[in-house]
Amino acid sequence: MNIKSIVSAVFSAVFVSAAGLAVFTAGSATTNSGTNAIAATTVNTTKSSEATTSSTTETTTATTEPTTEPTTLKTYIIKFLDFDGKLMKTVEVEEGDPINYKSVDTSSLHKHLGVNTEQDFYAWDITPSFADNDYTIHALSQTAMITFKNSPKKYRYFSTKGNVILDGLEVSVKKTVQKSEKDKNGNYITEENVVDISASCKASPSSLSEAFAKSDKATITVYPLGDTKSLCQFDIVCYRDLGDVNEDGYINSVDASTVLNAYANMAASKNYIVSDKFIKLADVNMDGAVNARDASYILNYYAKTSTSKEFMDWENFLDYDKILGTK
Repeated sequence: MNIKSIVSAVFSAVFVSAAGLAVFTAGSATTNSGTNAIAATTVNTTKSSEATTSSTTETTTATTEPTTEPTTLKTYIIKFLDFDGKLMKTVEVEEGDPINYKSVDTSSLHKHLGVNTEQDFYAWDITPSFADNDYTIHALSQTAMITFKNSPKKYRYFSTKGNVILDGLEVSVKKTVQKSEKDKNGNYITEENVVDISASCKASPSSLSEAFAKSDKATITVYPLGDTKSLCQFDIVCYRDLGDVNEDGYINSVDASTVLNAYANMAASKNYIVSDKFIKLADVNMDGAVNARDASYILNYYAKTSTSKEFMDWENFLDYDKILGTK
């Protein structure tokens, strides 16, 4: 091989080597660039993933917060008991709701314990407004007992004018009320009050004209005001038209004069006869005889009643309890 060929071969080798080096260097740069790009992409992807994860976490945190579920209100049992502790009614009331006392029919508690004794509802021992616990509520009673003591004193009348007089009647009502407080034995304390109702009682029949419409005797029944149960009965008698011997509806000096003349005629002659009715009307002092005393009483009666605006009967002038005796 000659030198020229050797030199040419060497330069070719060198050239090839330099070109290869350049290519290698370029390739290395390209590889590094790609590697860096991949690394950058990886970093960006990681950051994006972290951001997404963070966002997802935040979103998950926001949407998974605990929510308040509606709760069911507690129901309380309210029991209503009667005077004897027996169950009347049970109601269920939700917590906080008002207790309806009107839903309990207390009219069933009204009863008669006797002819003149009645018992009725008075109040509840406790009255909570709202349901905040289980409650047992007892009914408290009020009892009214009418007590009769004495009948009217007046039972003699001398006219059919006016009304039956109930003077002397004694009637009272004892009201006993249970209070919500209890004594040491666990019984409800009672409060008593006695009221005289004599003045409010009514007579039947009430008018003398009705009472003596068919007879001079009558039976009167006494009732408390507004009640249909009687308290007592008593008899009355009427000495009607006493002193009105001429039966003109008035007692005056003419009657007194007529009685005096009749007495004078009977004293002068045994044959002078007057009717039984005349004797009944003229004998105002009821001693069994018609005389000057009767005429004097009639005249005295006329003198006093003619100047008085109030009605007066013969008992204002004569003591018939002494004359006739008491019942």
